[in-house]
Formats: sequence, C-alpha cells, structure tokens
Amino acid sequence: MPESANDARFEFLKALAGAMAPLGQTSGELQEQLYACAAGLGIRAEFSVLPTFVQITMDAGNGSTQAALIPVSGDRIDLAALASLQEITVDVGKGRISPDEGTRLIRLMVGHPARTPVVLSLLAGALTSFAVTIILGGGAQELWAAVPTGLAVGLFYRIAVRKQRFRGLLELSSAAFATAFALGLGYLLKEFDPTVVIVAAIVQFLPGLRITQGVSELAAGDLVAGTARLAGALMTLLNLGIGVGLIWTIFLQSGIMPDLSQAHGSATYMLGAAAVTAGIAFSVTEHASRRDVGWVFLGVVVAIAGSRLGTWALGATLGVGIASLLVGLAGNAYSRFFHRAKVTMTVPGLTILVPGALGFEGIFALVKSGGSGGVQLLMTTVLLAAALVVGLTISESLIPSRSLPERLSAGAQDTAH
Repeated sequence: MPESANDARFEFLKALAGAMAPLGQTSGELQEQLYACAAGLGIRAEFSVLPTFVQITMDAGNGSTQAALIPVSGDRIDLAALASLQEITVDVGKGRISPDEGTRLIRLMVGHPARTPVVLSLLAGALTSFAVTIILGGGAQELWAAVPTGLAVGLFYRIAVRKQRFRGLLELSSAAFATAFALGLGYLLKEFDPTVVIVAAIVQFLPGLRITQGVSELAAGDLVAGTARLAGALMTLLNLGIGVGLIWTIFLQSGIMPDLSQAHGSATYMLGAAAVTAGIAFSVTEHASRRDVGWVFLGVVVAIAGSRLGTWALGATLGVGIASLLVGLAGNAYSRFFHRAKVTMTVPGLTILVPGALGFEGIFALVKSGGSGGVQLLMTTVLLAAALVVGLTISESLIPSRSLPERLSAGAQDTAH
C-alpha cells in the first residue's frame, strides 16, 4: 500500500475517533466501530478508548507504526451527528468517497456544529420537565411548578454559560437556582412535592446515561473506562446535591420554607402525554435529525411501556431491566434492518428511565443528613443501572446490532489508491 494511502486512511481514523468520542457511546461501542472501520479500510490498527482520550496505533508496513493520542473534551448527545458520521464512514468504506474527502467532511462537521435556536431549546427543556414530572409520579400541582421552573433553569443556564467565571459552577449554580425558584413558587402554588419539581427541572444535568454506561463498561471488564465514567457521574451528582442542599438549608434555617406535600401521582392517560412531549423534547435536546423524530418517539414509548410492564412483573427496581431489554431490542432491530445507528432509539429510551434521578435523591439525602442518609438510594441507583445493563446485554444476544461500516469494497481500494 503506498504511504500516501496509509496516511490518508490514518488521518480519516483520527478524525473519526475525535468526532465520535464525545457523542454518548460507551468505550466498547466506540472501540468496536473503530475496529470495524479499520477493517473496512483494509488496515491493521489498535485502539485504546477512555472517556478522556483515544489512542490509535496503526501498522504502517515494513515494521513501522503510526500512533496518535486524541484528547476527548466534553460529553454530549448528538444523534444527528453520530448518524452522519456513520454514513460518512460507510461511504468511505464502500468507495463512494475517498478517505481524504471523508476527513474533510468530518472536520467541516466538527468545525460548524448544528446549533439549536434558543427559543426552541428553552421550549424543549420545559417539555422535558413536563414529561419527567409525570414519569416520577407528579400530579397537577407538580406540573404547574415544574414547567416554569424548568424554563427558568434553562434560561439561567443560557446566561451563565456565557460567563467565564461560572463555567466551573454551572451544575451547582443551576441546581441552586432551580431550588430557590421552586421553593419560591411554593408561596404561590400551595402543597406540591418540591423534590419531583427540582429533579424535573434539572434532569438535563443528571448523569443517568453516564451511570448506565459506566456500569456497562465495568460489566464488560473495562475497569479503567467504567471507573472514570462513574467518578465523573458522581462528581456531577455531588455538585447538584450540594447546590440543592445549600438553598434548601437556607430556606429551612431561616424559617421561610413554604408549605409542601408529597406527590399524589397522575392519571394513567397522562403517560401518553408524557411520551409525546418527551419524544418532541428529546428530538431537540439530543439533536435528532428530522427523519429520526418518529424513531426517537418510538424509543420513548417502548421505554415507558416497558417500565410499566417491568414494575408490574418484577418491581420498580429490577423491572427496569425489562424496559431496557425492550428498548435494546427495538434499537438493535432498527440498526439491523435500516442500517442506522441504534442509539437513535436506545439513548432517548434510556434517558426517560432517569436512573440519575435516584442517584441525585441519594446525594441530596446525604447532604441534608450530614452524611448519614441516602446510602440506600445510592445503592438502589447502582442496582437500577445494573438492571439496565443486563437488559441491554440480553437484547444484544437476541438481536445483534449491525456493525458499521461493512468490509472495504474493490471500489474503495481503487479510490484510496
């Protein structure tokens, strides 16, 4: 293979790894896709994937190697970008475009990411709060409080993220603002459950997906990646818990805590409204393409129906494994039959199961009690994440997702050379 072809393919692998790493996949999933890409390009390469960097070592022939260490910053969910990256990879693998052209397209995508209009983003945040309130058992009073609180928190975050001095305190300050706003509403809207309202308002910050991914990596034997991801999730929960606990204590110690009560739940038909609003909201917050909005909605519906079935069959904690099994089967079937990324359905489905909510409540209980409470909730969170992972693992055994890209074709060989 000419050295120029080697370099072009290596540059494509580097660009692909750097673009895909922050987009919400486990280290194992990303590693599998990179190995499939290298095999499709007809080269031998080794990959080491961690939440903070990706290392690539390629056999350049004649006993020499090429290596690269690619730092990974940030962690976001972008379903449209992930789908586009996989399409570019398949196009390169099938010879439709050259590796150089694929690298150019990836760098163009990374350099000019799609931006969601502020108004649409704020509306999606309010809809997410609406849906999560119903999922968590909130009633009409909680809905009246959660929607404006979620909208206010989204606006606060938009303002704070532009201030450099707030960058390290975004999670803590947003949680503190949400708590102050929710408790302040307690003087206008009497007797609602503030915990449900606060969780629904800050759900966009909860690391539920990262907790699930971390447990999945540990279960797969990837101890370094799993430990690092769980440690990051724990720090996020601590920041949120401290922010909420600080304002809660100020209200309590100052004697200005409003009258509060426990949530009494919503009517069953409200789950349909939750599914619709969550499907719309996640399509915006997780940056799904227009063609995938229906699939995002279907993933949410499968998750909600599966959680109800699982709760009836096995209880609230273990029953979530049935929900993740059904979500995994749906996502894998979508990937296998439509040749697209399974995360289009699995990520929204896992998000609505909100495993981070229990973790947050555990941290909040620890903060309020001075370290003596909340341990049981944290252990329940780990058990919940483990049940999710078991369900996803079983679904992969029943319907394996499609590996992308396929083997390099003769046309790609000609294009590369």
